[in-house]
Amino acid sequence: MRKFHHLLYLIFVSFILTVAIACQDNQRVDTRDVQLSDYDAIKDDAYALSSRRLRDKIASLCKNDKESDVANTTTRKHYLNSEPFIWIDRQGVSSQADTLVAFLENVEQQGLNKGVFRLEQIKQDLDRARKLDFDDKHKINDVLARLEYNLTKAYFRYAAGQRFGFVNPLTSLNRIQLVGSDTVKVKTKVYDLKLQQPDRRFFDMAIRQVRNDSVASFLNEVQPKGDIYNALLRRLASANGDYRKKVQVNIERCRWRLDDPIEKHEKYVFVNVAEQMLYAVTPDSTMVMKVCCGTVGNKTPLLNSYIKKMELNPVWRMPYSIIKGIAGRAGSSSYFGKRRYSIYDGSGRKVDPSKVTRAQLLSGRYSVVQSSGSGNSLGKIIFRFDNPYSVYLHHTSSPWVFSQQNRCVSHGCVRVERPYDLAVFLLSDSQKGKASDIKYSMDHGTESKDSIDTTRVIKNLPVEPQIPVYLNYFTIYTDRNNQMREFNDVYGFDKLLYSQLAPLVK
Repeated sequence: MRKFHHLLYLIFVSFILTVAIACQDNQRVDTRDVQLSDYDAIKDDAYALSSRRLRDKIASLCKNDKESDVANTTTRKHYLNSEPFIWIDRQGVSSQADTLVAFLENVEQQGLNKGVFRLEQIKQDLDRARKLDFDDKHKINDVLARLEYNLTKAYFRYAAGQRFGFVNPLTSLNRIQLVGSDTVKVKTKVYDLKLQQPDRRFFDMAIRQVRNDSVASFLNEVQPKGDIYNALLRRLASANGDYRKKVQVNIERCRWRLDDPIEKHEKYVFVNVAEQMLYAVTPDSTMVMKVCCGTVGNKTPLLNSYIKKMELNPVWRMPYSIIKGIAGRAGSSSYFGKRRYSIYDGSGRKVDPSKVTRAQLLSGRYSVVQSSGSGNSLGKIIFRFDNPYSVYLHHTSSPWVFSQQNRCVSHGCVRVERPYDLAVFLLSDSQKGKASDIKYSMDHGTESKDSIDTTRVIKNLPVEPQIPVYLNYFTIYTDRNNQMREFNDVYGFDKLLYSQLAPLVK
């Protein structure tokens, strides 16, 4: 340390002489162009601050860091591309580092583990840098390189995690699913909610906040918001065991931000698949009804779209996944006739069921269509919206299933308990006069023309304006009485999410 103090003394004397000479010449000393590289001439390894050595040390840290989340890969790219330092400059360590540390000190209140942000190491190195406490064991370039790297890594990870989520369901839930008690790789997507994602612009903005002394306002802005999130945080404070895990995964779901957020709309339809309930929401009221969702083997996909039309007394075009299940009935006219199934070849010609083989049904070139009316699987009305799964909301010919506690019984579509009420909800003010015709069509639309008033029968009715619909999955959520309730993890998504979230939470 004596050597170091002597060095500081020489630098100080040099600085005083420079100022004196500048004053004598009546000139102003401008140090704005001083760079870290200007200190390279100081040769002592313990005390000499070298931009080249800082770069080399950080490059070594990048090479040895194997974490692959977006925050870490962005951190490594920043330094390996020789971008400017974020926290260290010619004046020392930015005061914004203290702001970041203050936020990280409170992460356990959000269910996060301080260790994943390397908080203790950051605090030790920050203290050493501020006290100029360097020696042969703690060399200045080693300490400052580690501090610069860890601050950026923690900053990016925390900001991106709070703003977009620490686990990306678009990859996690669509690559692995729970089958029985085991996790297996799959090709079928089950998560298709359109999410905002962190990109280079977000991280560039984060860097600008450091340089603008705005880290506090930025980190406050990226925090999740909403009543559900705040209620879950309150529960987290006293949650233990498996219930704590459930709270943590639902907090994580609150971090995921939709491209088309639900809060943007005054009128929308929300289905909580885990709860098996539907909420039709306006600013003044919320209508709640039971729904039936897909089985574990035929999960209802999680998605958002816009309900664009209603079809009254629809025909049912059987998806191939169900055709495979009935292919063994090929050739049985009684089976197909009793259920009012018609078979069409690839040219759209109707085919006698007795002449169709199992191989033909399995070929994918034949379609099976159930006519409208009694027993139709879609019931009396279907609510259509664009999605790649051919999944919709619709009535059912099996209303008794709504009395079951576990209503995961469909092939993926969502069956609604009160379809007429939902239809009326979707009508705009200018369409309210259609409500009685919808009811009439549902009750009489498949009867012979001689017995009904055909002028009142509706086949298709556009929803104008289109109403947003969200199929999502929360295992802790507010029920119809606005009380927080816990629901079964019917698809095993909680278990999958927690397995990836576990290293990050406490």
